[in-house]
Amino acid sequence: MAYEIAVDVGGTFTDLVIKSDEGTIKAVKAPTTPSNIVDGTLDAVGRAAAAVGVSTVELMKNCRKFAFGTTAATNAILEGKGARTGLLCTRGHRDILLIREGGKEDTYKVDVDYPGPYIPRGLTLEINERIDAEGGVVTPLDEEGVRTAIRELVEQEVKAIAVAFVWSVANPSHEQRVGQLIEELAPGLPYSLSHRVSPSIREYRRTSATALDASLKPIVEEAVMTLSGRLAAEGFGGVLTLVTSSGGQTSPQDVLEKPIYLCFSGPSAAPESGRRFARIEGVENGNVITVDMGGTSFDVSIVSDWEISTHRDGVIAGHSFGVPSVEVLTIGAGGGSLARVDAGGFVHTGPESAGSWPGPACYGRGGTRATVTDANVVRGYLNPETFAGGTMKLDVAAANTAISADVAGPLGVDLDQAAELVCVTCDQSMVGAIEEITIKRGIDPREYVMVAGGAAAGLHAVTIARELDIRQVIVPRFAGVLSAFGILTSNVQNQYGRSIFAQSKRFDFAAVNAVLSNLKAEAGAYLDRMGVAPADRRIEITAEARYPGQIWQLTLPLRVDRFDSNADVAAMLEDFHRLHERFYNVRSADDPVEIVEINAKAIGMQPDTTLETIERAKGGPVIIEHRSAYFHQGGRIDRVPVYRGEGLRAGHVIEGPALIEEPLTAIVVPPGAVACISDYGNYLIAV
Repeated sequence: MAYEIAVDVGGTFTDLVIKSDEGTIKAVKAPTTPSNIVDGTLDAVGRAAAAVGVSTVELMKNCRKFAFGTTAATNAILEGKGARTGLLCTRGHRDILLIREGGKEDTYKVDVDYPGPYIPRGLTLEINERIDAEGGVVTPLDEEGVRTAIRELVEQEVKAIAVAFVWSVANPSHEQRVGQLIEELAPGLPYSLSHRVSPSIREYRRTSATALDASLKPIVEEAVMTLSGRLAAEGFGGVLTLVTSSGGQTSPQDVLEKPIYLCFSGPSAAPESGRRFARIEGVENGNVITVDMGGTSFDVSIVSDWEISTHRDGVIAGHSFGVPSVEVLTIGAGGGSLARVDAGGFVHTGPESAGSWPGPACYGRGGTRATVTDANVVRGYLNPETFAGGTMKLDVAAANTAISADVAGPLGVDLDQAAELVCVTCDQSMVGAIEEITIKRGIDPREYVMVAGGAAAGLHAVTIARELDIRQVIVPRFAGVLSAFGILTSNVQNQYGRSIFAQSKRFDFAAVNAVLSNLKAEAGAYLDRMGVAPADRRIEITAEARYPGQIWQLTLPLRVDRFDSNADVAAMLEDFHRLHERFYNVRSADDPVEIVEINAKAIGMQPDTTLETIERAKGGPVIIEHRSAYFHQGGRIDRVPVYRGEGLRAGHVIEGPALIEEPLTAIVVPPGAVACISDYGNYLIAV
């Protein structure tokens, strides 16, 4: 029996999904080990081996593919633990990482401290060189100055070098030469060139992305080597892939070349998972809001007309991320989010988290501060004996003590009211996150279905949906490991780009077609390296396009991979007018269209992962017990029916109030809501 494994390392739990050749899919969780995430990963592997009835060594020997989503890159930036890095820039542009784009995060605060640059000014050295916007050499590269700068950075013990010159995207020759000089003078020292990391206009974003990329190279290399070495020691001889910010999988070699694409690795797979579950359950309009609530964070993403939203505006710890990525909005709202009462008597939850160690007070690991999970224990939503698949016993008394000390006492309310206030506050933060990527962009969430995943989402999903007038919530059978399931089903993919300027009225067919040809060759070579069969290949070509005078672009899918006639240009022009009208309700039909960048996404299509159908119900659902639970609507109800998810069958209908216990999550069906179990074992909740 051969297996495929997908792992998502979260802040609190490490999720693993395993699929056998027979199509059987199982899921497990293990506590994340922040000091060495590979330990938690191998713990999850051991649990998966037990779930399929084999030894860990046997499982690893028969595992043909291991897909891994890790927060190593993101956490290194968030925690300020990137490698000591130097920056070489064009003379006169030394403060680009300080000045940024001139704005500030909070427009209404006048006393905000100026954020420091990602690379200190003392490690930022200017080089005499200049390329113009057309790619012409204005000032030749001062190679002796470059040699001096490299030696100075080496003396300052940098572990990596970032190189970002003005308009290198129009002519990369100067950056390429600097790369050669680094290899000559400092062999083995990692470096990043901006035209390779982010071949797009906007100097600050390109420089910031390059600085982040360079600082991650030593860290990611160590993490990847540790992971691959530990897996090999356990007997793994299959293919290791890593999940990137685009939501797809790629090889460790590609990640080591551009480690910045490892940022947002795990969460980027959630929208793909949400899209697949929506298709499985017959959602017709292709509009899906996917939420993933774990122990540390709440991730929300959107799929419109079956298209996953992507962007280049990502920010990590205030620094521009700047490379194409799945758009996932993350806030600090999870089961481990700490609750507190401020001096004015207002309750706050997050963004600070108890994490997995010591974790919430109810974990019994020494944590004493109140968390959202403690509040849900007080509300009666969690079974202390079966939490996390029975691998952890919850301490109810400790949860009561923490909520009483941190919330009920300071507010002078009873325990139930205090727990409800903690959860309502957390719910409102999550509602605000969904509004940020829907209502504030002119998108009506009432036209969407919510797919709720993560270990904690089932406890809050219906309440959140009601606030937004979303009519249906899908809680998948594998909700507790939503992102890991998305990793299992995601495609192999990588993206390649070139900066180019072309205008529809003076279209340079030769230049555009040359770029297209080069990009297709790069994409094809990548798919060759990844061993993708010709029948499973797809290359998607897009252009960053705008009207003259605009400073922001729209991503325009191109119908053709070569422009042979004016008719091809006219079709592209009409496509852009429609796209612009869809986004901004404005069509400027008399204006030409400018292209500033062309990208090719190489995709290796993976076989569809289908869920096994479950047995049809022959009678009513079996109540395993009654429990006292507190609801926002209805207060404390003493005899709430509790169902075991594994005992439910397709066609069963459960009316709220009710609690459903799954091995890796729990689902709350509040009063007035109705849950139906689908043929695939997913929960379709009418809000």
